[in-house]
Amino acid sequence: MNLPSKGILLDILKGSAATVALFLAYASLPLVGVLGGMLAPLPATFYSLRLGRGAGGAIVIVSASLLGLVADSRILVLYLLQAATVSVLLPIFLQAKGVARSIVLAAASSLAIMVIASFGYSMVSGINLDAEIQKWLGAGIAQTAALYSKSGLKDAELQALKDGLQQAGSVMVRVYPAMLAISQAFIVIITMLAIAGFVRRGQLQLAMGEFSEFRNSDHLIWLLIVSGFALLIPDALVARVALNVLLVVCFAYFFQGLAVMANFFTRFAVPAVGRFLFYTFLVLQPYLLAGVAILGIFDMWGNFRAPKQQNL
Repeated sequence: MNLPSKGILLDILKGSAATVALFLAYASLPLVGVLGGMLAPLPATFYSLRLGRGAGGAIVIVSASLLGLVADSRILVLYLLQAATVSVLLPIFLQAKGVARSIVLAAASSLAIMVIASFGYSMVSGINLDAEIQKWLGAGIAQTAALYSKSGLKDAELQALKDGLQQAGSVMVRVYPAMLAISQAFIVIITMLAIAGFVRRGQLQLAMGEFSEFRNSDHLIWLLIVSGFALLIPDALVARVALNVLLVVCFAYFFQGLAVMANFFTRFAVPAVGRFLFYTFLVLQPYLLAGVAILGIFDMWGNFRAPKQQNL
């Protein structure tokens, strides 16, 4: 039996320490720690691609063990479902599939594990997780409204704020499954962007391809059409499922729209300042998000990235 070298053991310890620090920051620091949660799969993914899956798996095991010792059991479960699944699955797919397909498969597989684990827990415990999550969201909205009640706002402003919070809460209760799927996809994408940075610096050997060539499967349009029409069915459960599916599909087309924009930026040599302004407005303006998603949808027919034919 060949034991790992001291260098590999040191890398495993460094990767484990980084993982635990990132995830504890995510669990302990609201808002600021979100980036830590998104980057938590990165150390194990990086060392899996650099040293082999055994090293990445060891980092996951050591990190889970440390979190089990120093943190609440709920944090350990959250790490295993949210970050560890990505740490294990993404390197496997990257070494066998293209980057775009690896992102989709890793996010979908990780989400499927979450759903199966949640369903199993519900069956064993007899707890309706959907109802519990809805109660938790409702309680969070109520607590936020109570905090604003003590802020000294005028009655009219306070009532408008409460109405807005109630509307936001009712929407979140309906679409939290889609938000969970999208957030898990973001974790995979952020990890992949970090891996791409290591590849550009020569620290990893991996065929990345160009993001500007990213394209969803043509068959995805049918899921968009079916889920859109399903919203018209007068059944609350069907409409809720359709709405969540529609949001996830629109998110996929949003990234295809971003790929189209990246192609335009390269083709027309848009300077860095112009790109920065576009992405800034993209974050600040929700309507621009919808516009980019629509661009991604119509790229299937318009093929906006195809080079124009030169007249002879």
